[in-house]
Amino acid sequence: MTGATQPSTGDRDWGGRLPLASRAPLTEDQLAAQRRIRAEVVPWAREAGAAAATAEGDLIGPFNAFVHRPVTGMAFLAWVLADQAQSSLAAPLREIITLTVGAVWNCEYEIYVHTAMARHTGVAEPVIEAVLAGRSSVDFSSAEAAVHRFTDELARTRSVCDDTYRLAVEAVGQTGVLDMVNLIGAYLATSALLNAFRVPAPPPAEPG
Repeated sequence: MTGATQPSTGDRDWGGRLPLASRAPLTEDQLAAQRRIRAEVVPWAREAGAAAATAEGDLIGPFNAFVHRPVTGMAFLAWVLADQAQSSLAAPLREIITLTVGAVWNCEYEIYVHTAMARHTGVAEPVIEAVLAGRSSVDFSSAEAAVHRFTDELARTRSVCDDTYRLAVEAVGQTGVLDMVNLIGAYLATSALLNAFRVPAPPPAEPG
């Protein structure tokens, strides 16, 4: 599935507790952040079947907050993009990790976007359903089971037992575990941002 229906700005308060940044005068830094996100992030999300902006061009999800605080927001986005470009983890595993964090935090927008991203990268529907339910599944490959277990355990308990760590290293190697922890950290921060400001998500697309 590719392409996403963009919601209308008037459908709901897309900023949650934050006003939409583009509805007020913007500084040069804010304008630059808005332009870059519109040019790079919005098409990337749309291609996977998710919306990062309204049909009118207002940024939603965490991206509205990034425009409010453009220096730190764009530094955070640079971290995420650098991790994505340099990670040793395959894209489907990265989406399982990210979606696991979103499920633990019950983070509406993160679940919305990364369910679409997981489908786009080829994660099987029964695997997505199990991740969202917070459980393992016979449908998981050994690597999927290992990264899901590691991520879920770290996000829920703030620690990882020796057996969980060993299985993760066996599945993705020490470098993969380092990359996994970096990714988990990025999306724990994203979940905190989205939940603190009660940022909503558009209706999810049906699998297809």
